[in-house]
Amino acid sequence: MSSSDKFVFVLRGAADVDQMAPVIWECLKNEVDVLALIAGEYPIASDYRLSFLSTFKGFRVKAMSQLNADAATNRSLRLLRPLWNFYGVRRMLQREAASLCVFEWGDGIWPNPKLASPIAFLKRRFFAEFVLQAQYACASLGIPTVSLPHGHSTKLTLIRSASVKIVLDANSQKLPFANRSSFAKYVFAARYHRDVIVENSDISPTNVEVWGSARFSPEWTKILYEISPPAALPKRTSQQTCAVLFFVPKWRNLIDRPQTIKLFIALAAEPTIQLVIKGHIRGSDSQLTETEIAAILAGGSAVFADPDSPSTSLIAAVDVLVDADSSIAFDAINLGKLYIRPRYLQQDSVQTVFDKYGAALQADSQSQVISALSQAPLPVVEVSDEFRRAVIGDVSTNIPFTYFQKLRALSHA
Repeated sequence: MSSSDKFVFVLRGAADVDQMAPVIWECLKNEVDVLALIAGEYPIASDYRLSFLSTFKGFRVKAMSQLNADAATNRSLRLLRPLWNFYGVRRMLQREAASLCVFEWGDGIWPNPKLASPIAFLKRRFFAEFVLQAQYACASLGIPTVSLPHGHSTKLTLIRSASVKIVLDANSQKLPFANRSSFAKYVFAARYHRDVIVENSDISPTNVEVWGSARFSPEWTKILYEISPPAALPKRTSQQTCAVLFFVPKWRNLIDRPQTIKLFIALAAEPTIQLVIKGHIRGSDSQLTETEIAAILAGGSAVFADPDSPSTSLIAAVDVLVDADSSIAFDAINLGKLYIRPRYLQQDSVQTVFDKYGAALQADSQSQVISALSQAPLPVVEVSDEFRRAVIGDVSTNIPFTYFQKLRALSHA
């Protein structure tokens, strides 16, 4: 491996770190130097994945300039921001001798026809956030850019939530993804997710590829659960024979909120269950109100996990995962734990990989959830090879290594 290989990963927060860490790990193992640029506010020192990656000599992590972070709220700094965007970002990439820049899913830099006015162009070119400025700098320097997943999906269909409908109505019933063609490659973890986005957006399929899921690959799952810190959960009572982790769903994903709260309350009231409740890492749409929390605790007991508790630590500590909507279920399945999907909490229009390929105990009522959790031993759900191929990819290959090979090839093109 040439010592000139250096990849820059631009990360916004926890979701990006979670998905990109296995790719960075594989690059470091193959002697590629990696600089991780954290574009938003993030507790770098307390992230166990970044700490693990820091044990490799070729890894550095850097928070972005305070000028860039404060420019949105400070008028004088806003005046300096165009200079930083036009010169500073470019000079930084030149200094680092980056041969490839990796970004999360998001906007590219090819112009949107609806933003074609000179004023709109100038605002986007000189005042937009760092992630876009880094792409402009890469384009001017001839550095290839790649957009990797910041998450995975369980859905086989597009969820037409209220916010999505607004976007579709404003763009001829297509998601406005055309500018993402500026990336050399726009990567999906699964073919079914690629198909949903290509069908429902104006993205060009020419640069869209499916590389499998590095995040849920067997190689990274093993490492991830070895380095995850232990969960700080209270000791179970003598009656609590089963620990259940329940993620608060993303309410906008056509979730029946009242029925979900009823299920929380019912599980909290079960004396044989230790109920652990956790919000998702994108927490603004997956939280409970104080009234809902009070209702859950009124007739029983529940452990509300610290927002900073890693989901991996909690999954490792429990017996069962209950979740309506999130790809975090793939972790529980990979670990051989029971995953219960209360599908009655989500509208029937939402079709998931679990409906097509199995791997989940799908409950159609509250009583079915409680009945499954009351069984001793717990039910066992078979996981087919077809499910793993569809969701993760070809697990007989090393998927993180596949990412490394493809990134290296792009950097040398």
